[in-house]
Amino acid sequence: MISQTYPITGIKEGLGPAPGQTPLRQEISAWSENPENVQQVNLFLLALRHFQDNDEIPFTAKLSYFQIAGIHGFPLKPWDENTESKVPDLQDGYCTHNSVLFPTWHRPYLMLFEQRIYEIMLEIIAKFPEQQRATLLKHANAWRFPYWDWAVEGAKVPAIVSDAKRTVLLPSGLTAEIDNPLLTFRTPEPMGKYGITRIHEDQTHDAVDAPYDQARATSRYPPVGYAEPQDLEAWVKGVQKDDIVADALAEAKWYKIDPTVHPGRTGIRDAVHRLLSDNYFTTYRGFATTAKGQSDPKAYLSLEFVHNNIHNWVGGGGEQGSPYGHGHMTEVPVAALDPIFWLHHCNVDRQFAIWQALNPNLWFDKPEDQLPDKEGNWSTPGGTVVTPKTPLAPFHKDKNGTVWNSDEVRYLKDLGYSYPELQPWLPKYFVGGVFQEELYIADIKAQVNRLYSSTRTAFLAASPDTEEVKEQDYIVNVEYERFALGGEPFVIHIYVGQNKVGQIYNFVAPPRSTGCANCEVQQGARSLAVGQVPITGALYRDATNDRIAELQGLGKTPITHYLTNVSLLTWKVVTLDGQEVAPEKLPSLKIHVAGGKAKHFANFRSSSEYNEYEILYDITHGRVGGLNRPA
Repeated sequence: MISQTYPITGIKEGLGPAPGQTPLRQEISAWSENPENVQQVNLFLLALRHFQDNDEIPFTAKLSYFQIAGIHGFPLKPWDENTESKVPDLQDGYCTHNSVLFPTWHRPYLMLFEQRIYEIMLEIIAKFPEQQRATLLKHANAWRFPYWDWAVEGAKVPAIVSDAKRTVLLPSGLTAEIDNPLLTFRTPEPMGKYGITRIHEDQTHDAVDAPYDQARATSRYPPVGYAEPQDLEAWVKGVQKDDIVADALAEAKWYKIDPTVHPGRTGIRDAVHRLLSDNYFTTYRGFATTAKGQSDPKAYLSLEFVHNNIHNWVGGGGEQGSPYGHGHMTEVPVAALDPIFWLHHCNVDRQFAIWQALNPNLWFDKPEDQLPDKEGNWSTPGGTVVTPKTPLAPFHKDKNGTVWNSDEVRYLKDLGYSYPELQPWLPKYFVGGVFQEELYIADIKAQVNRLYSSTRTAFLAASPDTEEVKEQDYIVNVEYERFALGGEPFVIHIYVGQNKVGQIYNFVAPPRSTGCANCEVQQGARSLAVGQVPITGALYRDATNDRIAELQGLGKTPITHYLTNVSLLTWKVVTLDGQEVAPEKLPSLKIHVAGGKAKHFANFRSSSEYNEYEILYDITHGRVGGLNRPA
């Protein structure tokens, strides 16, 4: 008998009543704290708990939580197909990173996870009294997986995620306290039994490596080492320092300012605002991936870059002198085991979908918009030039082995879900029964501005009677080889004076053995990645604090002088275990500052504009790790 593949169709129930209307993936706190969603939240927690417990489906089954999470990395086995890896000794599994497929590959992955939870919901509903089933089925059909918006002001790990226990209503009618399935994923035996191995096998300082093979639960900010018995015990039981996650997201240590004078933060919020602003990107590939593909200074920012930093801030690691190590979210091969991974990636998919709505004509269907995937993954050989027709393995559309591709997951309307900002069926977008796209787009921009404006808000607040404000804008761009340290992850910290203003996290996994053939292949490919740190907000705070009067106006000449002579722009490379790396060991590192012009509008329905960037070579010329002036 020929084995059938699992068809990932998305949830097709709960559609309408308006043409094209689909249920929404909602922000998890707003959704879970809404009294109208009590039964839906209850079903979700019961289903996710059952999904993780594997009472009926063993760890070896393809529809178990463990095996679906393992598609992203460990245990490095084929999923729903009989294949061998196209890249020897790889650690990343099927997932696509530093590739234009990054946003589209994760879309059917989320659909798979969402669909399995829904199917388990239906199984649980069948156990409730018959008179309750119709109502519960209505709630299940209207459910879609929630997202966690980590970029809004005051973002923190939601209570429904960080609570150790949750009270649920069982089909029997009794209530019970269960282990919260969103807090951590647990296994009955050490994870090494199921194929989770050490990631940094070649390190000589084993005491500070992460003992993922001995852990029985996922962790966020675990101990920095496990040389002491209590530290290893913490690793085994799992550690969730969600308050430190909140500090990292708030960038509390990034810039020491008086919050009563300059409220708010700029880093991640500003980056997301730029991601979704008009014409910040002129190509899909510039928006989608950290892979270097064009020279436009603005395109050093990307959705994948922002996503990478969240993995580091949630998992931990990469800070000198920190007592906390790196948990599961920080490492590619084990990241998807942590339940928060799915909430994070749902938000990444949401940002991708918003950008698509604002840029409907940008895609990678033309050869000039395509890039080679130098590293490859389980299904794609290294060096393959990927297109919208490249299979997004191992995600099948039907029982016959047909694999999804990027063209087929391009539009949400075909997939059975949407997001709060993306509801084109609402009556407010229709005039005389005709859909008005300009009203729809303007409203999306207004929602983006309200959620993510930071530097923009500060400039407009300083000129309250002005319809638009034109200001100088500054960004720090970073280029580096992903496998510069043999595939070890690292963090590049950016400072202005003594204050950290941003970071770039290299979300990568090392080859499984030192000196392996794959290591040579990957290092020989010289896979370059890029990232971007906006620093206008930091410079503006200095200027308005009157500490540096010459910064008033933020002109390029005083900014260049300031960053080279007064409050020096510097950088530091740190491994996940907190060890600083000499910049000379990263000869590929090229850092520069670019200055341009920003225009911000008082009208929320108008997007900010960023233009005319030029590289300010004098700031980094002649410095190790800096970009030099052209000869």
